Amino acid sequence: MRSTKPFLLTAIILLLFGRAFSQITILSGPEKGSYYRFVSDISAVLGEKKGIKIINKPTAGSAYNFKVLTNPSSNDKFALIQSDYLNLMIAEDKFNNTNKTGSLKVVLELATEEIHIIAKKSSGLIKLQDLNKKKLGIGNEEQGSSATAKLMKDRSKIGWYTYNISFEEMLKKISAGSIDAGLIVGSAPLNMLDIDPQVMVGGIALLELTDFNGWAKYYENDTIYKGDYKWLDKDVPTFGVRTLLIANESKMTNADKQAMASIKSGVFLNLDLLKKQGHPKWKTVILPDDLPVTLEEKTGVAKTPEPATAGGKDVVSYRVQIYSRKYKKDDLIELNGKSYQAFVYSYLGAYRYAVGEFTTLSAASELQKVCRQSGYPEAFVAAFKNNIRSTDPALLK
Repeated sequence: MRSTKPFLLTAIILLLFGRAFSQITILSGPEKGSYYRFVSDISAVLGEKKGIKIINKPTAGSAYNFKVLTNPSSNDKFALIQSDYLNLMIAEDKFNNTNKTGSLKVVLELATEEIHIIAKKSSGLIKLQDLNKKKLGIGNEEQGSSATAKLMKDRSKIGWYTYNISFEEMLKKISAGSIDAGLIVGSAPLNMLDIDPQVMVGGIALLELTDFNGWAKYYENDTIYKGDYKWLDKDVPTFGVRTLLIANESKMTNADKQAMASIKSGVFLNLDLLKKQGHPKWKTVILPDDLPVTLEEKTGVAKTPEPATAGGKDVVSYRVQIYSRKYKKDDLIELNGKSYQAFVYSYLGAYRYAVGEFTTLSAASELQKVCRQSGYPEAFVAAFKNNIRSTDPALLK
């Protein structure tokens, strides 16, 4: 009788190997785009640390990623998506009484992506308003740029003619003069725009973007700098949107959740290395509020001490945090037709914007629902003691 020991040994080795390594696939974007670069950076820096192998899966872009991520028949669980595209899908859920976004969770707020509007320098187009009655390429329908263009057109009331074409085709058509300009959303510098200025007859220019009619209310103030592209001869004001790492929790196993938590902590433990070796926009990444204490200690981030109160009694309140920024400004937040003065505080190296103030968790949770339905998918309830942010989990039970 043939011995079964070799087979048993092989089975044990395979079982141990399977336990040692968890494979995570992240839907990124076009290979010449910033999404693909970000996932490549994470994979290169983390490698197979903590028993995780990261697969960078190139895709057409944000819209494609969303469709695959929310498709119950797909095994894909993690993807990069533009924050304004996610907001648009949340709004469509509300309008259509659907729930495609209900299981989606924002894992990380990564870099800012700038809105690039490219034209020939010889065209005379200088600012967004100049696009009225002009032909604008906006990427194909599987890319997040097309959603950004739709939102910009609806809010700004600028009546350009829209052309859904790929980015590669867009640049060719601008050069040939068959369209006037093209819109691309991505973190500067974009590889696809690392082109020889001599290739485009008439030179290359970026349009300046300023807010009017409130079109940029949900975007971040940003700048595309002269040094980002060899053909750019000045800094250009624009607006930015966040790259979000999204997970579909309804598809995740416990192993997936542990692996994603490891990637999340690994990104921030290696953030200095990512800034040094990766895409320049790693410097715009915002540390999340839910970093564990051990991670804060390793990254040198200290919590704000809480002051003692008279009689030793703490005053606990709840607010709804809607977003974080690297800059601070006064801001009125509109939710369902009602304006809220933002409460801004500094935490983990960034300014956090919150609205409302409640004495009970349940009341704050109701406002959180309103915030998420109003275009703030990252909104969550934060607890405060004596007006100082507290991370005590007991306050949120």
